[in-house]
Amino acid sequence: MKDSVNQDNRRAFPKFLAVVAGAAALGGVGGFLMAMAAEPETLEAIRAGLDRVMEAVCPWGIPVSGVALLLPAWLYYRSARRLYAGWDPDAEEGAEEIERRMNVSLLLTNLGMIFAFFFLAASFQYAFAPLNAVLFLIALACIVLLQQKVVDLTRRMNPEKKGSVYDIKFHKTWFDSCDEAERAQIGQASFRAFRAATLACLIVWMVLTLMNFMAGTGLLPVLVVLVILGVLQVSYCLACIRMHSRGRR
Repeated sequence: MKDSVNQDNRRAFPKFLAVVAGAAALGGVGGFLMAMAAEPETLEAIRAGLDRVMEAVCPWGIPVSGVALLLPAWLYYRSARRLYAGWDPDAEEGAEEIERRMNVSLLLTNLGMIFAFFFLAASFQYAFAPLNAVLFLIALACIVLLQQKVVDLTRRMNPEKKGSVYDIKFHKTWFDSCDEAERAQIGQASFRAFRAATLACLIVWMVLTLMNFMAGTGLLPVLVVLVILGVLQVSYCLACIRMHSRGRR
């Protein structure tokens, strides 16, 4: 009987080499052409233009992004709460729509948090930092309050769920209160997020490496991306080792 493992490796290896060679050639040619085309004057003009844009945008970044993201998140939550008020727990209809709207609300709040962190960091260079720090705290309070309301509504729909967003061990408590099917869904979503984050880190690493070659941005941005990639890979492997050890006991 033929070894299926070796067969799969022989079948996939040429495609793997083709992808690696194509990516290397594309990155090398693109980086060389961009480095040749980007003169110091052009790079300096780009930096100056970005500085002007950030100086104009940064003071308004947190309030504008907060309104643009948290207002729809609040409306989604309100609509989910209205559906819940007329929902029959004995009927399956409507539960999925309520959960979908709450998930959209959580997605928008998470995006709002990312924008708030970005503009807070940018304010130390482009804006009046104390004012943006106050706006950041206000936005963060609104985000946490809205997430708390979504979690509370989810717990009312599912009385077996446990945990408060104000508990530092909320995620562990929430996961422990999930059943096997929900844990399987969380595992699938986590694995997809892991793959997406790994791919994103590799793409950002390539872009930052080319930027360092072109504009001398330094190795610190590259190092930061590799630290994130390392945390992803090491934590994933350690989690697999721990779960495998528990399964054998």
